[in-house]
Amino acid sequence: MKRNFITYAITIIILYFWFVLPSLSSQDSTHILTVSAKEAADLIDKYNGDSGFAVLDIRTPGEFQSGHLPGAILIDLYSQTFVDQLSRLDKEKAFLIYCRTGNRSTKSLEIFKKLKFQKVYHMSTGIRAWQSEGFGVVK
Repeated sequence: MKRNFITYAITIIILYFWFVLPSLSSQDSTHILTVSAKEAADLIDKYNGDSGFAVLDIRTPGEFQSGHLPGAILIDLYSQTFVDQLSRLDKEKAFLIYCRTGNRSTKSLEIFKKLKFQKVYHMSTGIRAWQSEGFGVVK
């Protein structure tokens, strides 16, 4: 009986380390940093031409055409292929994400976490704040 208990206890410990512990650590693998419009502009300047950095605009195509951040790539949060498009990106890169006011980009953060992106800069005030602070957009 004592031997069965020890075998059972060891099995539970092994299963814990095999299944539970890795899932806990993977949840914390995405580093999300909230940045202001000024900090976002500094990031764009700092990483200009760096293939390890990208700017993602998650607004609609119409919003994107009306003006977007320099070098931004459009991936519409409302598109049925949003998650698929994100999953094709290099998760090792750093990404600056934004929307119009920060509402949609805030909602998207859980998706970035689930897909295990390494580093996400979140411009939580959106392109409205970007423009109100005098930063230009590309049309």
